[in-house]
Amino acid sequence: MLLIDKLKKQSNFTDAEIVLSNYILANLNDVSKMTIYELSENSFCSVATISRFCKKLKLKNFNQLKINIVKEMSNLANNTQRIENNYPFLPSDSEEVVAQKIQHLAIQTINENYAAIDYMMIHHAALLLNDADIIDIYASWNSLVSAINLHSKLLWMGKNSNLEIGQGFQRVKSTISNEKHVAIIVSYYGTNERNICISKNLKKNNTPYILITGPNLNPLCVNAQVVIHIASEESNDNKIAPFSSDIAMDFVINVLYSFMFRMNFDENIYNSYYHNYHLNK
Repeated sequence: MLLIDKLKKQSNFTDAEIVLSNYILANLNDVSKMTIYELSENSFCSVATISRFCKKLKLKNFNQLKINIVKEMSNLANNTQRIENNYPFLPSDSEEVVAQKIQHLAIQTINENYAAIDYMMIHHAALLLNDADIIDIYASWNSLVSAINLHSKLLWMGKNSNLEIGQGFQRVKSTISNEKHVAIIVSYYGTNERNICISKNLKKNNTPYILITGPNLNPLCVNAQVVIHIASEESNDNKIAPFSSDIAMDFVINVLYSFMFRMNFDENIYNSYYHNYHLNK
């Protein structure tokens, strides 16, 4: 969810936070240029309240709040209409309008995630994977599509990547994993009992795992070495399809792969040419 949307929604905000969010919304351009002390003076909210408010919004500090506001205002200025994640089009829309809305949803989703994702977390994940001898990927249902994308890219780079399609096989694999493996769990909601069981097995066997998940905290976050949240928020059971989350997952995976590729650029260029040659031979 965009920061501006969170400020409008005001979910679980205190009275002071409502006053602060209303001031920010009414003065977006000015706030983006203020210091935290100037915002405190103008909004009649203490510096401590502003700092706590930023943390509540899952931002590192006030400076990140300003950066996100600038990015979102720029992104929204380029879009004529915000597309709803769960129902991006109507039955009355023409085929051309449907296609246009899906295009806008893709652009909107990438802009939203570009502004919100934690690049230090992705960098940390890239370091873990770059040093790993064996990489195991765990995913199910819709997340499996994104996991296959990641798996293919890791193989393309020459990494020892393993992805079992069968859920039973994934659970068994987690029981025989060890500290020489690095695991990746791709799960948007993070509440699937099989994935929770897998995460516990990995913890028991001292296997560090990277979690790529949706915007909300979930049980899989507890034992993860690195948690990468995507920003796009979708309903669990009230949507046409996982359009936005699929786009966001693939965007994060592409960024993660690119960070890894860059670490050993010349070697990975060679591996790419080598695998492409044998695939097309």
